[in-house]
Amino acid sequence: MLIAEGEYLCLEGERGNSLYIVQSGMFKGTSRKNPESEPEYFEPGSIIGELSLLETAPRELTIQAEEDSEVLVIEQEQLKEILDAKPSWINSIMSFLVSRRHIAEENKKKSDLVQALPPLLFLFAKYIENSKTDTIPLLLLQEKLHDMNGTAPEEANHLLQILEDLKLLKIERDVVRAESLQVIPLLYHTLKYRALHKQVSPNILSMTEQMVLTVFLQLAKGNRLTSNDGICTIPTELLKEEAKKSMHFTLTSRIVAPLVHKGVFVTDQPFDIHAPLDNVPCFYAEFEKSLDLLEMNRIFPLLDKKLVG
Repeated sequence: MLIAEGEYLCLEGERGNSLYIVQSGMFKGTSRKNPESEPEYFEPGSIIGELSLLETAPRELTIQAEEDSEVLVIEQEQLKEILDAKPSWINSIMSFLVSRRHIAEENKKKSDLVQALPPLLFLFAKYIENSKTDTIPLLLLQEKLHDMNGTAPEEANHLLQILEDLKLLKIERDVVRAESLQVIPLLYHTLKYRALHKQVSPNILSMTEQMVLTVFLQLAKGNRLTSNDGICTIPTELLKEEAKKSMHFTLTSRIVAPLVHKGVFVTDQPFDIHAPLDNVPCFYAEFEKSLDLLEMNRIFPLLDKKLVG
């Protein structure tokens, strides 16, 4: 079949019941759904529309001739006759190729979501900081994310839905509301640290560290040990007693040391990991900041799981 320069071979979204093998010329494939994606080019020997034919799926691209071209057309019934005449392993290979393509497409979707997350958090955090409010217009967020990262609105909405499921934000008609004004920027800086330094951020706490910090905050709240400026002061002896009671292990300097080195806990004197913990009379921490840190650590592994499965 001859296709003149500028003519369309097939259109994105239409149902396909044939595939094409390019015999001469050149074709360009574009997508309205993903306008930021690079065009695909099909030279002699290229196959166009195999997935549409095998699965009766909609065409993924609009295909236009870049120059006068010729294609060989294979209809669905013709392909079925060819496959029926061949050994059974031909069908297995065709199914395998389709499966691999689906896997590649799914992996690309996950990769696009992962890449879109830091810009989205950055835009959200910046807008909240500058506007002194906890909401951002949904359309504005979609537009800015598209400008910054090329993310399509439906991908942005998918990512926002994931964050809403984690109770990080709330989608309310035409605006998006932050559930916590501090956790979003904290999560952004945690992801940024991992990307820049290729290692885990100090904001990521081990399970033991999270348990110790939880006990600390419970004591501060239950005993009203938080000052007007939001600083909690917990005597070491009280912290050790509660840790023994709730976590069933003895609190030592080695266990507390990571929280001190990360700046979560502060002491009045230099902290010595090798010295007895009783040498430190008490520990200090910012109550709200510590709560946000625990919340971010709750969200972080769940977010990784939702994004990359």
